[in-house]
Amino acid sequence: MENKKHWIVLAVCCGLAASSIGVSINSSGVFYTPVSESLGIMRGTFSMHMTIFSLVTAMGALFIPRIMKKVPYKILLSVSVGIAVIATGAMAYARTIPVFYILGAVRGLSTGMFSIVPLTMIVNNWFEKKHGLATSVVFGFSGLAGSICSPILSGCIETMGWQTGYLIKAAILLALCLPAVIYPFHINPQKDGLLPYGFEEKKATVSLSHTSSFHFMTTAFISFFIFGLLCSCITSITQHLPGYGESIGYNVSLGATLLSAGMIGNIVSKLIIGVLSDAIGAVKATITMIIANVIGIILLMMGSSSWLLILGAFLFGSCYSIGAVSLPLLTKSFFGVEHYATVFPTISFASNLGAAISLSMVGYIYDFFGSYMYAFIIALIMIGVCMMTLTITIKTKYKVLEDGEECYEEFTTSKNII
Repeated sequence: MENKKHWIVLAVCCGLAASSIGVSINSSGVFYTPVSESLGIMRGTFSMHMTIFSLVTAMGALFIPRIMKKVPYKILLSVSVGIAVIATGAMAYARTIPVFYILGAVRGLSTGMFSIVPLTMIVNNWFEKKHGLATSVVFGFSGLAGSICSPILSGCIETMGWQTGYLIKAAILLALCLPAVIYPFHINPQKDGLLPYGFEEKKATVSLSHTSSFHFMTTAFISFFIFGLLCSCITSITQHLPGYGESIGYNVSLGATLLSAGMIGNIVSKLIIGVLSDAIGAVKATITMIIANVIGIILLMMGSSSWLLILGAFLFGSCYSIGAVSLPLLTKSFFGVEHYATVFPTISFASNLGAAISLSMVGYIYDFFGSYMYAFIIALIMIGVCMMTLTITIKTKYKVLEDGEECYEEFTTSKNII
């Protein structure tokens, strides 16, 4: 019975991830071209509403742990889901840029309350064993939702218009969130009379009498902050794959297929990185996904055939596993579970900030240069910087000793956390 409750909680979290990320963010790309052309505006100008979405989500992430301490999460969840659904449906009736921007801000704030920060906190509390797998399963559903919803919404837009597309998007959002709203559970399993999955009794004997403060102005944290910022910048390119396909002479159908391939790569890579992390460590699993991402970019830049483009889009989807799964796993590995609630909201802020900047930046690159090629080149440069900052973080990783003292541990020591 105990294990059943854990897996049901995981299942409802999958629905929340699918709605807050898969539907709200990962399927947004299919609206860029039709809406911008319908309203006679630049793609970058319209996609700015998703930049605002991400910026507000980033700011909200800093305060979510505090809000969750003061407001029962089920109440917070119900209110935020209701607002997100209404705001998404209202997009169908927007005709001016300011209205799209305001709705983007409202959607960003509301969906943030059931997105990465609260979901990783729930998984951390409910799963001690198979933590990597549980995290990857939850966020794998964001890619699954994106891969399924993108062609569905694209088809609806073609046959019924983008306005109807937004109404259908709102309905899907509600359907995915309802199980979590209805099913009774708490952030902490102990409030439900349970212990974390795989809890080991011997770990309960470790003294927690020493509490240590976390210092943000450290080499490890700053380099990891930059890593989180840049790796999420890259993910925004996926939403422009439909536009990229059209820009190099392919039809709308292939453009939607590229986005779906990216979302399938999103799902597969998230499942793989969780299993790899449990087996070989978070760092090695992350590097594996970075290599796949580089190969994907190169194939997309070649663009010599539709099959290579689809394969490239699939491999490029691995970038999502870094932002959604790798960042929380690396945070826990580098800074410890003791500091997770302090560190991760700030890293999530960096991640959302990176996505916010690049969402419109990629659109404007096309608007001003008539090509997405420069966006791919910039992405490769960012990946190079990501590898540098990850290396720096590894060499200066932050650890907490059992007696409550803090230290920096060199990568060459015997306590290898990867």
